[in-house]
Amino acid sequence: MVVKIRLLRSRGASSEDEPVAEPVKELCLSCGSVLETNRMFQRFRVCEDCGFHFHVTARERVALLLDQGSFHEDDRGVTSIDPLSFPGRSSYRQRVIDAQRRTGLAESALTGTGLIGGREVVIAVLEFAFLGGSIGVVAGERIARAFEKATARKAPIITVSSTSGTRMQEGLLALMQLPRIAVAVNKHAAAGLAHIAILTDPATGSAYTSFTNQADILIAEPNALVGYAALRVLQETEGSELPAHAHTSESHLEHGLVDVIIPRPELRDTLASLLDMLLHDFSLTPTRKAKSPAAEHGHYGAWEQVQLSRHEGRPSARDFIRMMATSFFELRGDRRGTDDPSVVAGIGSIGGEAVMFVGQVRAAANDPHGGWIRAGGFGKASRAMRLAGKFGLPVITLIDTEGAYPGLSEEESGLGPRVALCLSDMLNVPTPTIAVITGEGSSEAAIAMAAADRVLMLDNAVYAVVRPEDAAAILYGEPGRGPEVAERLRLTSHDCLRLGIIDATVQEPGEGAHTNPREAASILQRAIIRHLVTLQRERPKRRLEDRYARYRQVGSTRSKLRGTLERRMAHATDRVSSFFDRLRRKNRTRASDYTDIPT
Repeated sequence: MVVKIRLLRSRGASSEDEPVAEPVKELCLSCGSVLETNRMFQRFRVCEDCGFHFHVTARERVALLLDQGSFHEDDRGVTSIDPLSFPGRSSYRQRVIDAQRRTGLAESALTGTGLIGGREVVIAVLEFAFLGGSIGVVAGERIARAFEKATARKAPIITVSSTSGTRMQEGLLALMQLPRIAVAVNKHAAAGLAHIAILTDPATGSAYTSFTNQADILIAEPNALVGYAALRVLQETEGSELPAHAHTSESHLEHGLVDVIIPRPELRDTLASLLDMLLHDFSLTPTRKAKSPAAEHGHYGAWEQVQLSRHEGRPSARDFIRMMATSFFELRGDRRGTDDPSVVAGIGSIGGEAVMFVGQVRAAANDPHGGWIRAGGFGKASRAMRLAGKFGLPVITLIDTEGAYPGLSEEESGLGPRVALCLSDMLNVPTPTIAVITGEGSSEAAIAMAAADRVLMLDNAVYAVVRPEDAAAILYGEPGRGPEVAERLRLTSHDCLRLGIIDATVQEPGEGAHTNPREAASILQRAIIRHLVTLQRERPKRRLEDRYARYRQVGSTRSKLRGTLERRMAHATDRVSSFFDRLRRKNRTRASDYTDIPT
């Protein structure tokens, strides 16, 4: 809605002169600025001064998203006026006819094909001006057909929701459109095709609880009303005023229920870039056999490396991704209502190839989360890995964590099952996987995202079953013995390489990655690309078999004969040691007996 005002002006100085009407001016609903000279408003229906997004029609939406002149409308002949002959104070049949005349559409769903950045897509847009964008029999049929067409053409689909929910005048038939659309959505997803959903104001009801939240990527416009219930119903249920920004796209982003909020003027370019990465047309190929540079290990001891791995200036996962990736689209949340900041995930481009990054973000000095990973963080990582498998993207994980958060709230949120599922997803990803220990990799939280085809470690990183000071407290009751325990845990990159746990170390510049983060990122990028090229040479089936063999055999490489001999030797040694211990105790007893004889 745009506020229109009429300004009056007197002609001459006399008060008896009649006023002359000025042209009508349009004012922004949010800030009150005049819109007639506002270029962004004229093109995108967005206020240039405050960013307020006005409603646009379905046809305007299509024109804003698709390449000029590329849209071809489908299924215009699929119509139905009143399937239940619904009675009421006002004729439902007449309301549909009036909506058709007012909008120029036969139904609330406008579907068709077009191009975004020269790439073919199928698009389905709900028109709010057509009976609130509600979904009835015809709209459901059109949307289902759109997904089926996208599946047949092996094309991605873009859905735009501006809807109030289900068409009540069509009764249960309208509600049955949810499974009707869902089966088509599932078939499209099973074909490994992309579905990107755009949430505009408002996006509520059945569309929100069905095909919208089945999308791979969820994008929202700023300050859009988003959620299952209508705002009025939500307020009545709560019985009080809602908090600021509640039930909006901003609230959904905070809780990890949408991936990103993008202003309307940037939507088309974002979609084009995202589709390029999801439907990656390019892959790394070697021009000659790559050779790994000779490893140059640092001269620090184990405890010194622990301190270096925790250095406050050491690059975090976000830093490495920012410096290594030429473009990056972040995924937010686990789609269950949480967005753990200790895990960053998203699609990026490295060396010209799209990959899925999953990074553990260690704690900053003032971070209230303390670097511990919550249940939602493992859920976010699992979601990213499944998307990588669907779209054939290699997975790059960056490991740097103190561990999983051992709190009651996380236990009750399913921390254990989430860690287990994350590890399972990591092992089952059908694409190449590379894990890099960039800082301190500790406990199950690290291994859940590090069980990869290739495991690398920065030279001063550490990888351990538990933090040294925690191990010292558990084993000896003395946390101060952390430096001593660090040596015994064999947690340095060189130790892990000798144990066969990792495949290679990555040199750090100067006295550590913190001295030159950009150079450290450049060295790491080259190492990742080198190993990625090698992995992509392998056939997928062989790569999965090698992955299985790697983790099936780790820590158990001794032959049966050698293991038997070693076990018997250990038992024999233990018996000999026990015999001499008993002999020493017996001798001490005899000596004490002599000293007790009175003189």
